[in-house]
Amino acid sequence: MQGIYQQDPYLLQYRSLVTGSVSENGRNGIFLENTIFYPEGGGQPADSGTLVCARRSYEVLHVEERADGIVHWLAGTAAPEIGTTVFMAVDVARRRDHMQQHHGQHILSAILEQKHGWQTIGFHLGEETVTIDLTTRDIAPELLREVEEEVNHIVMENLPVKVENYRREELPESLLQKIPGDEEEIRLVIIPGIDENACCGTHPRSTGEVGPVKIVKTEKVRGNLRLHFICGSRTIRWMGQTAITLRNLEQAIGATGSEALSRLEKREAELKKLHKERKELLLLKYRWEAEQQESCAAMIGSLSVLVQHFAEADMEMLRGIAAVWCEKPGRLAVLAGGCGPSYDVVMAKGQAVSAAVNTLAVDIWPLLKGKGGGSPDIVQGKASELPLNEVKKRLAEALV
Repeated sequence: MQGIYQQDPYLLQYRSLVTGSVSENGRNGIFLENTIFYPEGGGQPADSGTLVCARRSYEVLHVEERADGIVHWLAGTAAPEIGTTVFMAVDVARRRDHMQQHHGQHILSAILEQKHGWQTIGFHLGEETVTIDLTTRDIAPELLREVEEEVNHIVMENLPVKVENYRREELPESLLQKIPGDEEEIRLVIIPGIDENACCGTHPRSTGEVGPVKIVKTEKVRGNLRLHFICGSRTIRWMGQTAITLRNLEQAIGATGSEALSRLEKREAELKKLHKERKELLLLKYRWEAEQQESCAAMIGSLSVLVQHFAEADMEMLRGIAAVWCEKPGRLAVLAGGCGPSYDVVMAKGQAVSAAVNTLAVDIWPLLKGKGGGSPDIVQGKASELPLNEVKKRLAEALV
């Protein structure tokens, strides 16, 4: 039996009798004799809205269809009493949005399957975008633009949308392939000449109500292609925000249109070159810093061990100096950077050092009142104290 929300999705206010209640996990819900609230299902989220009873308003947070009826989950702990009459009001903007997105999906899926043979095997109506999963690994950008244009053409034709109900035996096998075998009453949403689809959702009277459709992006998911799109008011808001973003970018770049893109590409190339040069200069800096520490290193057995604090160094610099220092075999470094109260710490070793750094660090971290992690070759972390002489002693004990 169809709900009122299916018979007339434009009926957004209605009165009904409370016939039951339920409490689960701190939530309160009620059953109604009839409802205009759409329960979540078929990829479409539930309606929300309000119930009014005895001059008191109750917020409907979620609507769920169960074997024993449709539950309207309410905010708070209070609920209308069984036997009372409530006035229902569906959130108009949310209902309209769901109708636009869901029917836009019908049109898009129909074009993708009929023209290109890609079936829709998944549908999700999200808060920001709608997604469909398609039986293909990729679609060329130019082909997506063609599909988008064709979908919008169908929308602008403002074709009528019909809803018809059939017994299972009245439908052809081609339609029944996508319908569960236990469903005897089939509700078809029909765009004449375009699409016939079994669906329980809310749909508009004509394709024009869907509004503009925009394919936003695609991504590969488990061997299939997930397509993100938006319809109607969502597209209008997206266009507005995109225009603002584009204007801000053009102002920042100092050019418009294709010239802005050309300048951006040029700046990107320059930035990559500068980044490469920076890495080369930093390596020279780290090598110079390491050479300056030659006289500060202590010989522990056959190992040259550097324990040093660089007040101006961050983690990147410490790793760089440690890497250069440990290029020569038989070297080990414990380096700290920063001015406190928290310090960056890097411990590393070169070839011909048998001790694992992460093992040595187990005894060092308590002295530094810090912690970190890493591998046998390099460890990094944070410290709150720097008793470097104590660290040297502990290393001497561990390495001899």
